[in-house]
Amino acid sequence: MNTEQNNKDLIETYRKTIYSIEKEIKRISLFNKFISKRSSHCQQESLALEGGQVISVSNINNSNKKPSGRIHTFYNGDEYIGKIIDGKMEGKGTYKFFQESGKELEYVGHFKNDMKDGNGTCELPNGCVYTGQWKEDLMDGIGKMHYVSDDEYLGHWKHGKKEGHGMYTWKNRGMYIGEFKHGKMDGIGTCYDENGRIIYEGEFKNNLPHGKGIYIWEDNKKYVGEFRHGKKHGYGTFYIENDICYQGNWKFDKPIIFNKSLDEIISGIK
Repeated sequence: MNTEQNNKDLIETYRKTIYSIEKEIKRISLFNKFISKRSSHCQQESLALEGGQVISVSNINNSNKKPSGRIHTFYNGDEYIGKIIDGKMEGKGTYKFFQESGKELEYVGHFKNDMKDGNGTCELPNGCVYTGQWKEDLMDGIGKMHYVSDDEYLGHWKHGKKEGHGMYTWKNRGMYIGEFKHGKMDGIGTCYDENGRIIYEGEFKNNLPHGKGIYIWEDNKKYVGEFRHGKKHGYGTFYIENDICYQGNWKFDKPIIFNKSLDEIISGIK
């Protein structure tokens, strides 16, 4: 199976996973909205905080929780709809975070041992929205992040960062499919333009082409060789219409001839 087909198959698998998660979250949300309308609050229940605003639900002081009830409120206005077992949030639920700015953030999904764990969706303080798998309050597994810039990432996460295989799509519909490490494009990957045409495939490091790769222009121009920090650097071959035009060393995007770039040679002739 070629790389492009393999990429398509993997992305389709991710999309199906996210679709399944979104369906489950919708069911949880609808159920909790029904519970909320019935206003079945625990009698005067108010849970103490360890201090400061709660973004991670694990910051709640467990000793002040009551073991039963469906809707639970906090001193700072935060609200949890779901089960509390042995003083901890467990199972399916909704947690609403109230910010000082007046903005309300919400997590809908699974809880385990007082933390987001399992399938869930959450709007983050920076306005981004993550939908996918969680582990111990961190994004972990397959997930989709929609950024405020309208960029989107779909793929694997580990300990709250993009890690493994995934697809990053820019607002202009340009796209990268490949490996990520520590939240950045790193490893083997392919870049596509907004029309789905491959413009680069090869190695990446720190979000840039780095190592061996192929860069393709629209007018049948192609560079095959080494890259360094996003620039053609090292040994490489430049083609036009599949004919070799230059083969040799490059330095910071320029072919070297007699230890000079082409620009330097041309300017010397003038």
